[in-house]
Amino acid sequence: MVVYRRNARDQAVASADFAKLGQLILRQRFIRACIYQLAFAYIVAVVANLNLKNGLFSFVMAMFSSRTLGYTVAAYIAGLGVLGVHSQLYQVTRAAHSSHFPQLQRLLRNPRSTGAAVCAYALLSCYLFIVHRAIFGGRITQMWLYPEGYYGPPQLNPGWLASWVLAAMLGVCYGIKLVADERLQLAFPTIEQSRVYTLKDRMPSSFTRAFHFALGVLWRFWIVYLLFGWGMYRFVCGVLGKVMTTSSYGVGNPLFSASNIVFWLHSSTLVTLIWEFAHQLFEIVITEPTHINELSLDRNLCLLNGLKCIANPLVQHLAYQELYRITEFSSEQRVELLTDIDRKSGTMWSQVSGQCIGVIKSATEKLKAQNPAQHIKSLPSQSSRPKGLSASITTRAGGAPMADILRQNKNGATSADMATAKETGASGAVDLFGNEAQGLEKYVLTMLRDALLKSTLGQRILSRSLRARSTDVFSNFQQQTWAIRSLVRLVECSITDDEYGVVQADIASVLETLFAYFNELERSAAQADGLGGIGARDYNTQLTSRQTLAMIQVVRNALYIFTTTFYSYLEMLKLPAAQGRQLQAFADFQA
Repeated sequence: MVVYRRNARDQAVASADFAKLGQLILRQRFIRACIYQLAFAYIVAVVANLNLKNGLFSFVMAMFSSRTLGYTVAAYIAGLGVLGVHSQLYQVTRAAHSSHFPQLQRLLRNPRSTGAAVCAYALLSCYLFIVHRAIFGGRITQMWLYPEGYYGPPQLNPGWLASWVLAAMLGVCYGIKLVADERLQLAFPTIEQSRVYTLKDRMPSSFTRAFHFALGVLWRFWIVYLLFGWGMYRFVCGVLGKVMTTSSYGVGNPLFSASNIVFWLHSSTLVTLIWEFAHQLFEIVITEPTHINELSLDRNLCLLNGLKCIANPLVQHLAYQELYRITEFSSEQRVELLTDIDRKSGTMWSQVSGQCIGVIKSATEKLKAQNPAQHIKSLPSQSSRPKGLSASITTRAGGAPMADILRQNKNGATSADMATAKETGASGAVDLFGNEAQGLEKYVLTMLRDALLKSTLGQRILSRSLRARSTDVFSNFQQQTWAIRSLVRLVECSITDDEYGVVQADIASVLETLFAYFNELERSAAQADGLGGIGARDYNTQLTSRQTLAMIQVVRNALYIFTTTFYSYLEMLKLPAAQGRQLQAFADFQA
């Protein structure tokens, strides 16, 4: 069995199968995540058992109490359950959606995954509430009350029933929010740091998020149970009364008990905290930068096989992440890659660059298909940009700078938007969702659209809703970013590292690919109307175009890196006239 170590070339094996070695590393990482989860469970158990009445010794007593040991075991089992759920439901690429109600569309996109997440978290919540009541609960943990004495008939404890309802509601809400907010999609780190520091950075936000979520669920539960809880309680008592003798003695409402509310908030916060820790742990461990190619004796071929691994998106993303790390920080392996020329399949540079160019060309073709030329407005000329803005700032249609993406219109659509909607009128042709909607997703959204269009209030809601759009072009946004930056970095370093001149012959094709994608991105960003549906002019357009604008910056930065590096050699490049003009704009810092 190969022992994974970062710089251990003595542990290298003959296999160049990046996917096989990657699966080995991922299994080892999952085992490590299970070990780390035990430490997190112990931390949560200590926090749960803190008793400030004991003063300075409260922390010491909480560390070694028997209740801490019991709660650690229970929290660890729940954490393992969360790790198992995430290992089955995680997503690497983002599913395309285009809707005024994107969270609803995400829930309907894959009903099985949504149902599995909701059911799993509901069961885990009920399990942890049982443990919490057994360890910390008082009277609220008792299922039966004896208001007429122990020899009288029992009565169902309303606080006990309310606790079960809260537990189920907490799990269901967390599962829905997990899917609706795309938290199952892996977020790869932008910088490389040890998992200990990454966990330390995320722990404060986990505490805050857990408390806010638990508090939000609790006050919603309080309102819902105040309206419907007593009817539910009488119904359950009626069912029990048919099979056994129960007391009809009047009992108080558990919602107005301060001790019950404190117990529920304490339980909900701890349960959510266990889930948050497990969620953060899984994402950090799985997406941590790898050194898989160093496990192989032929590490260049191993890396190339990882770039070609289309069957496993996670392994392929790790390969591109590894390529970016090598090109950016490992001068030794970068030189080895550029000087690897004695292969029957071609130079290693041509094969690696071919994979990166393939990713960029695929995105370009998708963007062309999504935005046909006849439906795209021309880009504003340089002279039409607002004065006082730098020429290097990306502007969307209408002249707003990219920084305006962060400016959110709290009042929804503008008066001009509403005027447009009023003139146009809402009709059955309103596009509430994109062409990618199918099956249950399309059926539910169609019914929702028809229901909204039947009333004036529904039409107003539809016209004022912000349409969020995530296109298939940017489903692998991070992979495209790594491919572009790695490709340009190899070209940049070829001045000193390319001993055989294999890169110089392909510079023109690299520039052609980058400029083609850059032009399509600019054309897509020029679409002010049509992306957001009714009343899409100001913030709506910025919201739906943020991925396009971000990718424009990635490509623009790459082209500027090339221009500044080869500034003294630009006249020697033989480029088509159109590319020459564009490159001249970058050389003049006017692009």
